[in-house]
Amino acid sequence: MSSHSFLFLDKEDGAISTLVIRGSTDNLMDDIERAIDDGVNSFKVLDARLCPGAGATEIELAKHITSYGESCPGLEQYAIKKYAEAFEVLPRALAENSGVKGNELISKLYAAHHEGNKNAGFDIEGRGKEAGILDPYLVKHWGIKLATNAAITVLRVDQVSFTIMWLFFKFLIPFMFINLGALLACYFLDYNVMCICQIIMAKPAGGPKAPKQQGHWDKDGWDEEPDKFDTHH
Repeated sequence: MSSHSFLFLDKEDGAISTLVIRGSTDNLMDDIERAIDDGVNSFKVLDARLCPGAGATEIELAKHITSYGESCPGLEQYAIKKYAEAFEVLPRALAENSGVKGNELISKLYAAHHEGNKNAGFDIEGRGKEAGILDPYLVKHWGIKLATNAAITVLRVDQVSFTIMWLFFKFLIPFMFINLGALLACYFLDYNVMCICQIIMAKPAGGPKAPKQQGHWDKDGWDEEPDKFDTHH
């Protein structure tokens, strides 16, 4: 091929195949390589399992997670229920994009799932699973896992804010109360609080002195040096 020599060895059965890509430019070869890679990955199904689509899987997961949250004592149940509520986003988006009220659809889906219809999802024609609306299991699995990790990463930012607030209450607030206590002590001991404040704030700022003002332009000798102006009559 071209100026290169190749040696081909035939084998009856083998799990490895080689594809030779040829093109006039590197960009064209890159496009062909990406197209072949997409086709091979689409054909090669890593997991043949499927799950009901149209929001049925999300509603079923939300139902079980909510049930688990209700069995948990303390404040943990509220976080668990909010996590379950996040699964309602997908069927709600499908409904609102189709002109259907999201709240009504979510209520109907929950009612259907509580009755045992685990495959109940949103479909305009009302066929659901019978219409072949299915999602790959791996896509659903990794989508939920990655979204959960992203949410946890964002929520961890609050720990930094908590640290800042802890430093604020540990150092700044006591300092403010010390100053307030000193002023109250001066008040009850009949000290002049305003005098103390003036003493504290009366220290002038440093810096070079302002230059002396020159003579007025309308007077004789205004453009001379100040000492000469003072002696000029």
